Amino acid sequence: MKDMVIDACQWYIDDNTEDQLKSEAVRAFRNRYIPLLNFFKEVGLIRSEDVLDDDKNWLEFELKMSDFTEEGLELLMRCHDQWLDSIARGSNPGNISMWQRQLVRLREEEPILLH
Repeated sequence: MKDMVIDACQWYIDDNTEDQLKSEAVRAFRNRYIPLLNFFKEVGLIRSEDVLDDDKNWLEFELKMSDFTEEGLELLMRCHDQWLDSIARGSNPGNISMWQRQLVRLREEEPILLH
């Protein structure tokens, strides 16, 4: 089965994008995902340490299903679209309280997944 891409910086940029706009889009993408990926790392939901590499090329970065544990994928399914919508409306990407609340709910529903 092919690994599904959840989000990718390239999706927000096309070949005709000016360099400055491209840089801004990459910076926005990076700033959006760093707090989230750090949260996922802290709570043990990242399978791939490559996702957390500080030297990654964010323009080429793809967030994939294989990067996450089963519990991490469940949390992503519950929150990702709503989170992206809230950021598009101007919410701070560093505010991960929705993710934290949903993780507590998820772990209450699935006590077997507790660490």
